[in-house]
Amino acid sequence: MQTDLLRFDKQQKYVTWDFETEGLNLVNSKPWQIAWTVSQGDKTLEKFDIYIKWSDLKVSEGAAKVTGFSYEYYERKAIDPIEAFNLFNKYLYDPQYKLIGQNILGFDVYMLNIWRKLIGLKSDYSFVDRIIDTRCLAMAIAKQIPVQKDDLISWQYRLLNHRDKKVKASQLALLKKYEIPFDEKRLHDAIYDCVMTYKIFKKQLFEIEL
Repeated sequence: MQTDLLRFDKQQKYVTWDFETEGLNLVNSKPWQIAWTVSQGDKTLEKFDIYIKWSDLKVSEGAAKVTGFSYEYYERKAIDPIEAFNLFNKYLYDPQYKLIGQNILGFDVYMLNIWRKLIGLKSDYSFVDRIIDTRCLAMAIAKQIPVQKDDLISWQYRLLNHRDKKVKASQLALLKKYEIPFDEKRLHDAIYDCVMTYKIFKKQLFEIEL
């Protein structure tokens, strides 16, 4: 038995994070909501649900429908983008946390970089080597691809770019696969997605040698 596997490590802390954005453009779509949970084992230690204030935010009708976006609610809740960034920054760059998310290597890291640029910061991807992407794990589990622990991030990027229409790796598909109770109407709300993604991750740990 491998006792160094994450499934046996009850001390490890995780930050599960997710953005909601005005569009899917990886170059200039602004994030308007960031949520993250801090977890250890089966315990949720902290939850954060932050709306990011942009004066020129343009959420498409389609995106608003999917995410339940309301300009009125957004205007009431949104805070200064620098203040919001500093709140998340304390967790993102803290090495005690592993960073969990659904397709964050393919999307959210780029949204974070857009956010940085909009508040006058340079690109910084130094946190990426602590990411574990549940979409990548789903592909590895489905294809029975062994984990490459000595270069986990490169291994995940190869899985991210691996296309197989037979493999269902969306959050919705994984919730159904693991029979995790969920409210489909609440999916695409960042904080709810974080909670569901962490539940998926905990299930995945028992299917992969990580």
